[in-house]
Amino acid sequence: MTTLLLAVGDSDVVFTIREQKHLLHHRCHYHYRHRAQSAPRVLAHGRCPSHAVNWEAISAIGQLVGAIAVVISLIYLASAVRSNTRATRDSSLRWVSDNYTQWVRQVSGHPDLSELYYRGIHDFESLKGAELVRFSGLMVELFRRSEEMYYLQLQGHLEPYVWNGLEASMRDFSAYPGVQAWWRFRSHWFSEEFAKHINQLQQTAPPPRMYREPMEDE
Repeated sequence: MTTLLLAVGDSDVVFTIREQKHLLHHRCHYHYRHRAQSAPRVLAHGRCPSHAVNWEAISAIGQLVGAIAVVISLIYLASAVRSNTRATRDSSLRWVSDNYTQWVRQVSGHPDLSELYYRGIHDFESLKGAELVRFSGLMVELFRRSEEMYYLQLQGHLEPYVWNGLEASMRDFSAYPGVQAWWRFRSHWFSEEFAKHINQLQQTAPPPRMYREPMEDE
């Protein structure tokens, strides 16, 4: 066994390596117990370590940050919804304008078709053969487009002022006897809800005056 020789005064003391290790372990254990016992005395005097964490304050801050994030998200969502609604209504308005313009140009751009249309809306019973087919095609196209516009406004895709103008034109158009005669034969081609709406317009429509027709007493 290896030995260690130490000089203490006039006496020589011999420690083994094992004894030296035991001495070092004893000193470390004493130092640890001393620090552990001194910590409560520091806390007892009301002095907290500088690195102490206030978890309640951190929790409150976290809740506040979370609430602010929710508000910002709701504001952003509302803005996005408004922008999308505005874009949808603008697109619907362009579609309505383009469809009506296309139909009007189709009728007014061909003299024979204009004559057929004018005669048919006044006297549907006078149409025969190919005239009946062509006039019926014009009516189907116009009422089908009107039906699509009707459901656009139900879904909130049309501005009220746009729909009011469209409804007024449908009411005036539906007042003609030839249109009403055609509608009685073909209303079942359209949805029940839209058919009811057209029936109501025809019942409340004033005498037809779209093309300067004379009044009954004139």
